[in-house]
Amino acid sequence: MSVNLTSKQATTGITALLVIVIVVVLNFLVGGLGLGNFRLDLTEDRIYTLSQGTKNILSRLNEDEPVTVRFYHTTDDRVMPNVLKSHVRAVEDLLLELVKASGDKIILETIHPNPNTEEEDKARADEIQDMGPVNQEGDKIYFGLAVECLGQKEVIPFLNPPAPNEGSAVEYDIARAISKVIKPMKNVVGVMSAIPVMGSPMFPFQRQRGQEPWVVVQQLRADYEVVEVPMGTDKIDTNIKVLVVLHPADISESAEYAIDQFLLGGGKVIAFVDPNSVVAQAFSGQQNPMTGQPGGQINTTSDLKNLLKAWGVGFKNDMVIADMNYRGMLQGRNNPTALLLPAGAINADDRITSGLNSLTLVTAGSFSIDKRDGIDANMLASSSEESSMIDVTEAEKARSPQGLSSFTSGGRKQLIGLRLSGKFKTAFPNGKPAVAAGKPDTGGAQDEAKPAAAAPAGPVTVTTPPVSVPAASATTAPVIAAPAAAPAGPVTVTTPPISVSPAAPTAPAGAPAAVAATAAPQLGVKKDDGSLKESANSEGVVILFSDADMLYDAFCVQQDPMTGMLVSRTGNLPLLLNAVEVLSGGGDLLQVRNRKSAVRPFSTLKEMREKVESRYRPQLMALEAERAKTAEKMGALRLKRDAKGKGFIVDPQQQKDLEALMQSDVDLSRKMREIKKDQNKEIEHTKTTLKWLNFLALPLLVSCAGILLAIRRRAATAAV
Repeated sequence: MSVNLTSKQATTGITALLVIVIVVVLNFLVGGLGLGNFRLDLTEDRIYTLSQGTKNILSRLNEDEPVTVRFYHTTDDRVMPNVLKSHVRAVEDLLLELVKASGDKIILETIHPNPNTEEEDKARADEIQDMGPVNQEGDKIYFGLAVECLGQKEVIPFLNPPAPNEGSAVEYDIARAISKVIKPMKNVVGVMSAIPVMGSPMFPFQRQRGQEPWVVVQQLRADYEVVEVPMGTDKIDTNIKVLVVLHPADISESAEYAIDQFLLGGGKVIAFVDPNSVVAQAFSGQQNPMTGQPGGQINTTSDLKNLLKAWGVGFKNDMVIADMNYRGMLQGRNNPTALLLPAGAINADDRITSGLNSLTLVTAGSFSIDKRDGIDANMLASSSEESSMIDVTEAEKARSPQGLSSFTSGGRKQLIGLRLSGKFKTAFPNGKPAVAAGKPDTGGAQDEAKPAAAAPAGPVTVTTPPVSVPAASATTAPVIAAPAAAPAGPVTVTTPPISVSPAAPTAPAGAPAAVAATAAPQLGVKKDDGSLKESANSEGVVILFSDADMLYDAFCVQQDPMTGMLVSRTGNLPLLLNAVEVLSGGGDLLQVRNRKSAVRPFSTLKEMREKVESRYRPQLMALEAERAKTAEKMGALRLKRDAKGKGFIVDPQQQKDLEALMQSDVDLSRKMREIKKDQNKEIEHTKTTLKWLNFLALPLLVSCAGILLAIRRRAATAAV
């Protein structure tokens, strides 16, 4: 059989074959070998393109002081798992993008530490973490990088594949490492809390290991110098740039005065108050490792009464938000006081909260605004309109199996997070408050037990669909593979407590200028005692949130089941890191940290589900209340033993009434099941309708467009 190569069919076939060969070769050259590193990002939020924050960091690189990046990854197919190979390629693409965007101010060295090679020794010398052994021969794999500039080195020991909701975690890790090596000086952040967030020391004589600092503190220590500010302080050192106040339970007026003067002197404040802290409740009364005796109680309520009043913020410290739209899970049950705020409840226009997908809060309070001249108040986070304020007692009931006895929506959103900015005035116009004689200002009894406070006896657990999160511990893994990455290894930095000096005396008349400067180091309008009366030279900023539990480990991070390392649960941890970074003068890294995730929540479906549930909720709650009354009546009619305890006194009428109540309880249970069936049926119908609309919408649009084009073409042909 002969083939005519000059025929039209043969020419077409050869052309198609050549095109296929060219496409395969180009795909191999560009994709397999990485030639050109050409990428086209067609995603809505351009999540695979370098963020502006990363570009800003790269723009500050000095061509005379290039940054060296040593990228280590095992290439031996025998030991490298397939799940990591695609991630290796993605990281390599990202590094090539960084080199290109830096104008060759980044020197990239790729090293392959395969088993039993000299490169493996180089990886260990650069503190790259191995994973393994991965086979019987004891071989290990490496996948990390070291960033170095002018003698400063930062190591990312292992580049974990990011979780689906973490956005561009690897870009953040690398950008942060570059930022740190080109700026070795660290800003100082102060932490004040009635809860032992800084951890507790080790007590070798009692053979007890001290508690690790909370994850948020470890994360702050990775980028800042973190110092503890005692709850009983009356002055905050001026070298502190940002003060984080976390659950200031029983705070004294002197400590509030110290915060007031710190703010007026140019410092920035981030405060988390709480009407009912479940974490403080868990920490209260824990054993003191030094004495073996029970520790002090920590008040579950915290407030900044004098400061909030001066700032024009109202806060009822005995009221908790219950929200039926944004219900999360607490202790394995849906709970309207455990809030899971979606992106729609978070201010997307503020630099601190922009890009956060969700926040988790537990028994949060609500703020109100009473406008003060010179101070602007902006909402950072809020509840839904299907929310209401309940007292602390009702909030405790909500955590029990019975749940809330009743709920009535307030029909308006509750303010959970605020940003205050402008010219603040002092909350203490009469100067520094006096301390009662014989009563030293300790800032509350809880400080006495604070250094020795242990972790809660039982884990505080919270789950948000679809995963269940155990109480996280900072010792479970050395690295946090999250939008806010953890230090390279276990955090062992010990920071001494900040020294507290007495308030500076007023300089006497005629004193030398140097003495006067020492007596009053802060600028502003002063009283005779040297206190500031209003902000002096810079705009003050205060970040407020009505929940302190949100920064506890269990509500911030969770353990990755594959790697065992800690990853961010929601936006709680990035929120604090963003706030500290912005208020300390940064902001580039938060643009990287807040990159959109490739996973999009079904917010529309959730809203539709809530609408269905809201229609059935009154019936269910009424039946639940009726069942509770029936159970109460049944309890009063239980059979009783006679005086000698040998038999039962059986009242025929009581027996009859008891049987009637039991039958009534069965009928009520059946009615509730029927209502729930109808509710679930309507929800499933809604889901099915939405699914088919999504499935058929695009084909219908394409078909309609095709029909319209055909009609138009036919009309044009007929006209000719």
